[in-house]
Amino acid sequence: MSRVTAESERVQAQYRGYFAEPVFAVLGNPANLYSNLLRHLAPFGVKVSNLSINLSVLAQANVSCFLSPTGIVRVWIDHLEVYLPDVSSQKQVEQILTHAFAVMLETDESLRPMRHEATLHAWARLKEEPFSSYIRRFIKAPDDSARWKPSVEFVQVGEGSVPIGSVRLEEATHIPEGLFVRSTVNLGSGAPRADELISAFTDKLGAQLKAVDLDLPLRIE
Repeated sequence: MSRVTAESERVQAQYRGYFAEPVFAVLGNPANLYSNLLRHLAPFGVKVSNLSINLSVLAQANVSCFLSPTGIVRVWIDHLEVYLPDVSSQKQVEQILTHAFAVMLETDESLRPMRHEATLHAWARLKEEPFSSYIRRFIKAPDDSARWKPSVEFVQVGEGSVPIGSVRLEEATHIPEGLFVRSTVNLGSGAPRADELISAFTDKLGAQLKAVDLDLPLRIE
């Protein structure tokens, strides 16, 4: 079948980089982490008032740094999270991720992310084909009087049937002929640079979208 083009209206991105082991010592004495967050993330509007710590539950312990106007860099007990609720460009993601990595490495070697995952949420408008027709390429709603909202999720598996990614498609009801896409990708292990991670994610996202007959151009300036 021919591929369908969707024009993105909003994109969210989330990165998760897992540490080799829980960072009890860093969160137990986070002064150096605070200093590096302020220094490296100042270009994104970070001040002392943008920092917070939550130690109420050990498994959910974290230091949070809220970016301006929106976004979060959060250090959990076992991973680094970077969440951007309204991505403007690939360059924006790369800049923030690069600064977040610098914070980790200058604070403590235990904060070096060693295993990487990323998730993209996109709300888009289908251009050549209505949603009802596009989704029927993969699934058909039950034929009865009930109102059904069709959605479909495909999970990629690697060696040993281990999940390495997924893509979910459903209707974005607030957009005419709207499509919601959620892509999750395992980016492997090691210590790559931010630009290398983004390049790997872009390649894997492209392969996922091709598999579901979709073109979803994203801003890359």
